[in-house]
Amino acid sequence: MLVNPFQLYVAKIIPERGGIMSSSLNSTKIFISSTAQKTLRPLRQMLKERLEAAGHLPLLFEENFGLWTDDALNDCLEKVSESQVYLLFISNKSGSFTNVDPKITATYAEFHRAITENLIIIPFVESHIFNFFNEHIKRELDYRIKRFIKENEREPDYTYDIVLEWFEELPVLNEVLWENIKEQDVDPFNWAFIYDVFKHAAWTYDRTLAETEKTCEFVLESLSKVLKQLSPYYNMLDSLDSMIEETQRLTRYMESHSGFIQCIKKGKLNVELLLNKLCHYLTGGSIQHNQSPLMKNTIATVNKCDAICLYKREENGQDELTLVGYTGSSDPQKSYMINDEESYVASTYRQNNDTVESIYYNEEKQKIYLTKKFGDLVISAHFLLSEPWSETRVKNYEHQILGAIMKERDQFDLAIDLIGGMLNDN
Repeated sequence: MLVNPFQLYVAKIIPERGGIMSSSLNSTKIFISSTAQKTLRPLRQMLKERLEAAGHLPLLFEENFGLWTDDALNDCLEKVSESQVYLLFISNKSGSFTNVDPKITATYAEFHRAITENLIIIPFVESHIFNFFNEHIKRELDYRIKRFIKENEREPDYTYDIVLEWFEELPVLNEVLWENIKEQDVDPFNWAFIYDVFKHAAWTYDRTLAETEKTCEFVLESLSKVLKQLSPYYNMLDSLDSMIEETQRLTRYMESHSGFIQCIKKGKLNVELLLNKLCHYLTGGSIQHNQSPLMKNTIATVNKCDAICLYKREENGQDELTLVGYTGSSDPQKSYMINDEESYVASTYRQNNDTVESIYYNEEKQKIYLTKKFGDLVISAHFLLSEPWSETRVKNYEHQILGAIMKERDQFDLAIDLIGGMLNDN
């Protein structure tokens, strides 16, 4: 039985049979994330006590993370993944940067893990800092990031880089603003952090974090509202998503194996029928801006495959690749000379590498072409990009595009093996 994606999302948020109940085993796990600065310690401690009294299980690194391994950052991130709710508090200090990626802090890594795990995220920023950000910081960062994208045809790897570049120029560009920024006594990284939270979180609250009692009350009220809305789904199990994903993957593989074998009749391969079946399995996917091993952001989508063409170099004395079969919306050329510099198919063959796939892009058609050489054959699968990109931008994201297309490559590899075994010369 297939499960609605929303139900799977709720299954993550409401843990096994009782996420809103008081049992300590089944209590909602709430990760409290902030730097370890002294001014936030009273708030963290009071939140822990209030959340426990309400029947939840708050997770704080200084309290109940259990046995630590040699990788403290990974321990923290694993605890985020175990949680259903993520509370983030940002004041003026950035905290420690990670060894894995020295451009982001441990707290920032936790925030991105919460995003990728679909946790309920409730962020709080110190009121005077958030107000200053909205008045003096956000608009300039918007402008600089858009300019970066226009000039480089890709997203910046880090918002922090944009902040540092601006701050280097600011003493000359606007001395008054620079002095005002310094008076806030905010670590530069936190301006970037607040910008990214504002961009990626559904909402952002500003609070005077030193007012511990009032902040705790507000957190509990907000949390109660969210959990009440999701309570009808609390019987869903956390493990459903991974179980269903693996089951569906195995089912698709068995179905494709059976379907591909049916394309062979009396020892002869029906190429166009097999290509048609393969086309249905190449469903495309999201292109991630993987600027860090700790972060992922979707920036575009590769749509499902709309055509596949297969070419072969024949032993006929001609230095050319001839069309063997095709499927889909394409009106393919019947043959290409191997030295054709304009042909993606010929270029792939000349690379003479049977172990990799190649990505090409036609800017006018907004089409991405995935090609692969195997023996005397070259296959070319066509995908429409969700938005207009330039060739340069596609090249910059070639690895991510390939990952989006080949995220489940079982059927592609199976088809290649079958076609190659039937059509390549011995």
